[in-house]
Amino acid sequence: MNNKFPVWLDKWIQLDQTNGSLDMTITEEKDDVAVVEVKWKDVSSSRNCISINMKLIDPTTKCVWKPHLCPEEEMVIGDLFFQSPAVIFEKEDNLFALVPDLDFIDGSRIAPHIMDYVEPERKLFYGLGNYEKTKHVYHKITDRPIPLENGQVLFRFYLVQWQSVRETRNFSSVTEFLWERFGKKRMVENEREQRGESLKNLEVYAKHTYDWAFNRWEPIVWQEFQLGKKDVGGCVFIVRAAQTPGLGQEDIWREKKSIWNQAWFSSLRSAYGYRLWGERWNNKEMIRRSEHAKNFALSAPQKNGLFPSVYWADPNQNWESGHWGHSDRRPENHEGFGHLLDMSWTCLWMLKWYKDIEQDPELLAYSINFAERLIELQDDNGSFPGWVHVETGEISAFLQESPETSLHVWFLTSLYDITKEAKYLSAGIKGMEFVLKEIVPNGRWEDFETYWSCSRMWVGKQYGIKDPRSGLYNQCNFSIYWTTEALKALYLTTHKDHYLKSGEQVLAELSLYQAIWEPEYVNLPVLGGFSVMTSDDEWNDARQSLFALTYLDYFKITEKKEYKLRSLWAMKASFYMMYCPENPKVKELYDKTFPHFSELDFGFEMENAHHGENIDIAGEFTIFDWGNGSASSSLIEMIKKCEMEENIHV
Repeated sequence: MNNKFPVWLDKWIQLDQTNGSLDMTITEEKDDVAVVEVKWKDVSSSRNCISINMKLIDPTTKCVWKPHLCPEEEMVIGDLFFQSPAVIFEKEDNLFALVPDLDFIDGSRIAPHIMDYVEPERKLFYGLGNYEKTKHVYHKITDRPIPLENGQVLFRFYLVQWQSVRETRNFSSVTEFLWERFGKKRMVENEREQRGESLKNLEVYAKHTYDWAFNRWEPIVWQEFQLGKKDVGGCVFIVRAAQTPGLGQEDIWREKKSIWNQAWFSSLRSAYGYRLWGERWNNKEMIRRSEHAKNFALSAPQKNGLFPSVYWADPNQNWESGHWGHSDRRPENHEGFGHLLDMSWTCLWMLKWYKDIEQDPELLAYSINFAERLIELQDDNGSFPGWVHVETGEISAFLQESPETSLHVWFLTSLYDITKEAKYLSAGIKGMEFVLKEIVPNGRWEDFETYWSCSRMWVGKQYGIKDPRSGLYNQCNFSIYWTTEALKALYLTTHKDHYLKSGEQVLAELSLYQAIWEPEYVNLPVLGGFSVMTSDDEWNDARQSLFALTYLDYFKITEKKEYKLRSLWAMKASFYMMYCPENPKVKELYDKTFPHFSELDFGFEMENAHHGENIDIAGEFTIFDWGNGSASSSLIEMIKKCEMEENIHV
């Protein structure tokens, strides 16, 4: 190996230079930035794994971020996790990162790229290796060989340091490097190529959505009935591709027939969207449906302020004799426990409805009734519990002190903005003090989705326990999102700059989940889309329509164009997975997977891509309230926000 080793790298790593088949060149591009290029210099042959191995020198240096965790031997961070890839280390007030060269991968990928940091060995590596999915969401090296030719450039990556970074786990410098090096040119160039496209041009996807839900698939998707003396309604929780009307499987459900107001699947949030579209299009029927969905949310019976989040049809699929209950995305033996997060999310949308659509006193009264109980449940340290037994008041041992607190802060701050009751703001500020002290500096983004979704706990992934091979907690970006929003809300309410500064710090961590490029090997449009957590593997996940609004609001506050572009592309990505002629690649995949699909199914949209073992078929279900309906809701909200701001072109 040949290298010109920059002096500053000596304090971070020691290189293993024993592989005589590799020719490594290290070039100091500028101060604190080194480019590592590796060539094959042996005779033509094949290997199943090739890597450059590095060892961290100083024991006080610790890993603070990886895009994915690898809890078992032979697991790696494969390039199917390379949305905004970096492995980041911290030492006092300095940061150090290994960053894959996305430009090189874009044009010269001869095999899958892999990397990882293993804490017990203090080993950092980058290279090539074929891998396969294991345990649903992880990557494991295989023995499939990589053909090699003498003189061939194998891979290239950056080693970068940043000095005088005062805040713990402040990744703003890293995301800026990724943005300036790879993201900005792709989002700007793609924007120029699509010069005629704007947010308003995405309206065609909203039209597909509502025509699908309220017309072509209406008997299956839209549900309308009476609860008490109220006319209520909403879009059913989940439908399968096989339920296409006329095929005979219309009443065969993937999960129990139900309507939800939960942190993911929010009927009220979707209704907020089709209410605004109904007003824009002068569509009285959409407005009528939105009233039914509002009535449905208000029909959830409160007991001492707490309320259920799901209404299930009876075993014969009838609504009138159905029953209320709580989300089953929860720990075992929690049947009687209500999830406070779901309640705050629902009440937050009640307040948005109250402020933006109509000042219905029922919405405000319902939210205040919940807020009073919520404040009673706040711990002395400022945190709010995750699950509370509605009958006994017992607090679950899970998520007693978690970043879910941030959503309650956001809700209470929003309630203060309407009522001016000081106790709500005081409780919100206290909650955020807990998050900034205990969650942000420790990267403990453990929320309900981290362990009680499809990527569940197992021996290598345990709630509250750091992954031993990296020293990191399992992390989910949903709680990162709530924290950015809570900090933004506190800044706008109090005008205290430290909330904005902290908000941008957390937003930088959220940005590490966004796809800032369009890798050819993913075989789908993904630019601007988001992944989910460090122990799951989606691209283009439905949450990106929420995140789009967050970035737009931060752009309005700071006027940083990066946020505007990230927002726009996150919004576009929210419709990438829709079955319609505007998405030819995805339509072709759906047609291959479901040959019966036709114009009748335009608007059907899977919630994400490349999730699970088989990445070559389209997903077999869609969730209106976590897919096309939620994306359409964000789109109209985003359009209205932009129309009120002269500096935002729509």
